[in-house]
Amino acid sequence: MRAAARWFARGEALKECQRSYTEALRWGDLDKAARYVDPEMRSDFLALADAFENVRITDYDIGELDLNKDTLAQAEVDVTYRGYVLPVYVEKRIRDHQVWYRDDESGREWRVRPELASLLEGIGARR
Repeated sequence: MRAAARWFARGEALKECQRSYTEALRWGDLDKAARYVDPEMRSDFLALADAFENVRITDYDIGELDLNKDTLAQAEVDVTYRGYVLPVYVEKRIRDHQVWYRDDESGREWRVRPELASLLEGIGARR
């Protein structure tokens, strides 16, 4: 496969994984989102599920994915979420910086190293 075609294919696969992860967070499905989380961080991620129960994400904006063109195995993206915590209906805007990498141990699936605790803190959720 030519380099340009490989870059495009990996970029599209990453966009799909990143969108699925973000959608799962938006709808509060942490179990589904956890499939994309770095295995070493997964239990800590899922431990925040109780705090996430009262979070409602109303919208999000995915920034430009910055795929490492040399390795095609790591990328970064800023995602801006809008949401609130029940019972306070004051919407807040929070930026989440995501680092994605291709996990060789899982068959080269894309994985994220999320900062869910920072997202929860930014939106005002209590842990």
